[in-house]
Amino acid sequence: MSTASGERMKYIDVAVAVIHYQDKYLLGYRGSHQHQGDRYEFVGGKIEASEQPKQALIREVYEEIGLDITSDGCINPLGVLRHEYLDISGTDRSKTVCLHVFRVQLSPDQFAVFRDKTQGCEGQRLHWVSKQRLLDNQYVLPEANQSILQWLRLDDVICITNQLSFNDTQGLDAVTEQSLVQWLEYHHQSLPQSATVYVRLASSSLKQQARVLLKLCARRTDLNVVIQQPLADYLSQTNKLPVQVIAQHLTQAMLEHQLQQLQHGKNTSISQLSLPITVSCHSQYQIQAVNTLAQYQLNHKLAPVIGAYLSPVQPTQTHPEQPCLGWEQFAILAEHCEVPVIALGGLAPQDLATVRRNNGDKVAGIRQFLTQEHQKI
Repeated sequence: MSTASGERMKYIDVAVAVIHYQDKYLLGYRGSHQHQGDRYEFVGGKIEASEQPKQALIREVYEEIGLDITSDGCINPLGVLRHEYLDISGTDRSKTVCLHVFRVQLSPDQFAVFRDKTQGCEGQRLHWVSKQRLLDNQYVLPEANQSILQWLRLDDVICITNQLSFNDTQGLDAVTEQSLVQWLEYHHQSLPQSATVYVRLASSSLKQQARVLLKLCARRTDLNVVIQQPLADYLSQTNKLPVQVIAQHLTQAMLEHQLQQLQHGKNTSISQLSLPITVSCHSQYQIQAVNTLAQYQLNHKLAPVIGAYLSPVQPTQTHPEQPCLGWEQFAILAEHCEVPVIALGGLAPQDLATVRRNNGDKVAGIRQFLTQEHQKI
């Protein structure tokens, strides 16, 4: 591979292990003689020509730090990052790195054996750090690792609100106003403490949606909130975007529209906001659209795509007749997604382990994700 100036470009496939036990994450430290040296990094290394990424991951972790991750714990894909280092002087060092990133969740026994280890097999320093300090950028990582931190900011379990519809022709009449009060009271009580919640507000004007969201955020300052992209733009333009909003969401229709824009050479940003993006998808075609969008955003240093809701996994109470993916098809689709996959549809928080055994990374839902004593409005 060559750059436009004729310099030779190396292409390197790397397996990366995001090793953790609960909220403790394992980092190595790169020496000053290494590319992107004097920085911390996740454990990993080059993928050999004869290897699959997961095989290389297992080998590299054992060779670098002496940890056998096949014996216990759980390994699931997080995503794929293609990053070009074009600012390096010298043709031998210019490179494109393709990171195949996996979450490696240690078992209690593995952590008990490994938690006091401070040096890897090659003499590199090892550090267990808290997730909060990691996300607060208190440990400087190589540039290509920054997207991994964005992926980790989204919680493992995501609540989704019940729909709230409005009468757009007459505005908020007495009945709708009563429904609004009930909706707010229900979610005020039933959303878990410090939950990440995707707030859905259907078939209403942006002004009405903003009113509801602002009321919810005022009542529950502890929440981390995901909202649809048009509402995020509207609130930003009116200088009312709550600090609790951590991501903007694209529906399936929004995703496909953006893909069409890119395919026709209309390289316009989804949004002027730097808010990370989540998307909805249901098929192999839409998974490919997610990958295309994620790479475009990364190449242009725009808001990263940090999660793809893949649904429905199982039959749901509201739409029991709708065809669902099932775990086998879910695993196949999730394996091809280059951002963390969020399983949705007929699931409960306790299904997270099953999600990760099937190539997903997070779990989301409505009924089973709200406080049990407030299941019914």
